[in-house]
This record gives sequence, C-alpha cells and structure tokens, in this order.
Amino acid sequence: MRDDRHRDYERRKWRQVVGHFGMGAAFGALFAAIVLYNNYFGLSGVIATSEAPALVRIVFVVGVSGSFAFMAAITGFLFLVHED
Repeated sequence: MRDDRHRDYERRKWRQVVGHFGMGAAFGALFAAIVLYNNYFGLSGVIATSEAPALVRIVFVVGVSGSFAFMAAITGFLFLVHED
C-alpha cells in the first residue's frame, strides 16, 4: 500500500512539472510572437532580410518557447521540492 501511494505521489509531482513545462512553452511562444509582430528591437526587419525568413521565424519562436518552457519546468520543480 505504501509503495502505491508513493508512486501516485511521484506521478502527480511529475505531472505538475510537465504542466509547468507546457505553460512555459505557451507563454514563450506568445512572447516570441508578440516580439515579432510588433517588431521590437527591429527584429522582424532583420529577419525579413535573411535568406529564409520563415525558417528563421520558426527557429526563433521554437527557441524562445523552449527556453521559457525549460525555465518554467525548473522553477516548478524547485517549488515542488521546497513544498515537501
């Protein structure tokens, strides 16, 4: 019984970390899209002059989204460890 309860506890914690990862990915993609749409720092203008602007935009959004996701997952994990 104790082992089942511990396993359920661990699964619940990992689901929470995955939730933080997904939330970070969504917010990162939104942030990157806003930066590109509003041409902050002249970034859209620079990307538009590249050889493959669509690919550069995709890489930018995926990179920012992945960074946000990773940091949100780590932060969520640290909160969960501190909670115990």
